[in-house]
Amino acid sequence: MKVVPATHSCAILVLLGLITSPAASAEPAAPLQAGSAFALGGRKAAVTKLDSLPLVENQFTKRFKFDSYDNPKLKQLREHYKLDEVVAPGKDEFARQVLLLDWVNQQFKKFGKPTANPRGAAEILRDVEAGHTFFCAQYADTFVSAAASLGWVDRPLALRRPDNVGSGSTEHSSTEIWSNQLRKWVMLDPTFAMHVEKHGVPLSALEIRQEWFERDARDIDFVIGKDRKNHKTDMPVFRQRYPGFGDLSLDGGAVNVYAFIGYIPNTDLMDSGPDYGRMFIWQDKICAGTSWHKRDLPPNPSEDCYFPIGQAALTLTADGNQLRASFKTLTPNFKTYRVRIDGGGWESSPDSLAWQIHSGKNLLEAQTVNQFGVAGPISTAEVVQQPSRGQ
Repeated sequence: MKVVPATHSCAILVLLGLITSPAASAEPAAPLQAGSAFALGGRKAAVTKLDSLPLVENQFTKRFKFDSYDNPKLKQLREHYKLDEVVAPGKDEFARQVLLLDWVNQQFKKFGKPTANPRGAAEILRDVEAGHTFFCAQYADTFVSAAASLGWVDRPLALRRPDNVGSGSTEHSSTEIWSNQLRKWVMLDPTFAMHVEKHGVPLSALEIRQEWFERDARDIDFVIGKDRKNHKTDMPVFRQRYPGFGDLSLDGGAVNVYAFIGYIPNTDLMDSGPDYGRMFIWQDKICAGTSWHKRDLPPNPSEDCYFPIGQAALTLTADGNQLRASFKTLTPNFKTYRVRIDGGGWESSPDSLAWQIHSGKNLLEAQTVNQFGVAGPISTAEVVQQPSRGQ
């Protein structure tokens, strides 16, 4: 894993003669950390808070291909199915994502072996309306693209249970969505309209795996539907009866499949379909004795597979008489950074700016905004400067 700090350069300004640089060949100032004390304009200052998701680059981040804001299929999907209205009642981002999850689940009227071979959400929903039957893979494909049409990143997952664990479905398709609100990846399963929480915090697929196989699921709740009803001791939870298939229920078989987690590295499913060939798979001794696809095994899945996105990775450096804030990000369909100072209004910002510090407490907040208008997690820096003499 490579964590890339934000950097800055005044080289262009030096060349233009707008500033002078007596130490042009000197090493750049080291980034400040929370707790750093430094001098600024002859007065003492300290960073009292620095909260920012990092920019992570590795072979897995570079493998991902995200759907484009310019893809007309996304706009058509969003407008034809009035998805803005679907999610509008949500009081926060995660509530809106759950509403979309529930909507996708409710579109499918038949469950079982697919009776058509569509590509992507628009064709799947067309064939649903024509009376066709579909499996979990089509639920997942539809949710990934529906989320993308609203500016969220939801990635498809391929799952498999070990041969010696439980019964029921051998393989399953699910998804993980990036939550700007929670600053993490969260598993959302459209087949069951389900996510999993621990002490009220929604979990990723890997976190579910750890809780289910390593901690006996003692602290987790299964949360279903837009009403977010919790289920803990009443499994199996009946979901629906489908002619020709039988009862679809949420039980242990729906979670045993998290032994193998295949991360499919693309969300442009309406154009390309799932890129199974380049997916990477988390597995360990729990999977021993079971054959499945042979793919790259992430050396540290909790970091390699769970890179942040949408962040404004914030770096502070002392720059003569001023403080410089710089940003870097992995934001699909990035539009702009924006900042607010001392609780004021949000304003668009370049990736490097001079932060004018005053006596006392100074607060800077920064976030990204993508082309859909979705704002990323907020990065926060707090700096306290000693008053000047006479203040």
